[in-house]
Amino acid sequence: MMQHDNDKTQLLNEVKEKFDKDQCALVEKMLSIMANPVRFHILCALERGPFSVSELMVVSESRSSNVSQQLKIMTLAGYISKERQGKQIIYTLKDNRIRELIHKLEELFGDV
Repeated sequence: MMQHDNDKTQLLNEVKEKFDKDQCALVEKMLSIMANPVRFHILCALERGPFSVSELMVVSESRSSNVSQQLKIMTLAGYISKERQGKQIIYTLKDNRIRELIHKLEELFGDV
């Protein structure tokens, strides 16, 4: 019985070390960004390439004001970047961890 308790304690310590409070906060921030359906659709589109607000309105089935608001949230969070091209602003996925998460989510849920 004593060995079993030691094994469990060791496992719990490994989990605690793997994700400290700061890492947990980063995970929480990223997952909360991705949990919003409009933002998730935008991120899925940006994972495939750069797009303008009007193009992202189509994929998210949302109004311009809402798409712009969500883009601002994701830009401030550091997950996407923007660049002016003529009269348009083009958005690009900046964080490769989101790209990897989207690929994994497609594997897990793509056939549902």
